[in-house]
Amino acid sequence: MIVFHVFQGLFLVAVLGLVIERVRALAYRSALDAGPFRRALVQLLRAGEHERAASLVRDARPAWIAECVWPLVDPERSEQDRIIDLEDALMDVQGLAARGMRALRISASIGSALGFLGAAISIGWIFVGDHGLMRLQAGLVENIGLGRAVIAIALGISTSSLALGSWTVLKKIAKERIAESRRVVASVEEALSPKDLSPKDGVKDPVEPSVDPDEPTAH
Repeated sequence: MIVFHVFQGLFLVAVLGLVIERVRALAYRSALDAGPFRRALVQLLRAGEHERAASLVRDARPAWIAECVWPLVDPERSEQDRIIDLEDALMDVQGLAARGMRALRISASIGSALGFLGAAISIGWIFVGDHGLMRLQAGLVENIGLGRAVIAIALGISTSSLALGSWTVLKKIAKERIAESRRVVASVEEALSPKDLSPKDGVKDPVEPSVDPDEPTAH
């Protein structure tokens, strides 16, 4: 039973490692203050300062918003490739946002299942296990079996709670990152379109459809 508890502990550590990696990706590596970045970029494009706009985006990479916008402002990219590369960049960001989400959701189910399985094994050991001399002390076998069951359930609930809670929070952040990227792309496309607005007209927020990072993307 100790081996089973060790396996549960290792599984909990693996889930924790996945959560840390997803937090770093969604909350740090991909993060960018979308509002000020979008306003500054659109104003530069409307003013015709494309080199400064490209420099602004280049400095903001590898933030996901900057990676999505880069095909539109890259001075070395041909016009024919911009739209295709833009779609590829948006699909890549959606794939990055969805990475690990399904694993967290499945881990929550596995964690709770392992907890109850361990408890069942421990209680079964009380009745049919080989106890040897432990039977000589009244209640010892029962105390050991119930203690092992409690440990198994505690590890299972901890793993399930960590995975499910992290999945809920990270999914919301991932959807925000995708929406921000599409919103900035839409603003840049509008600024680069022939029907250009003057800087005094301001920058409008396009309406974005909701994107579920759990949905698989086609590459």
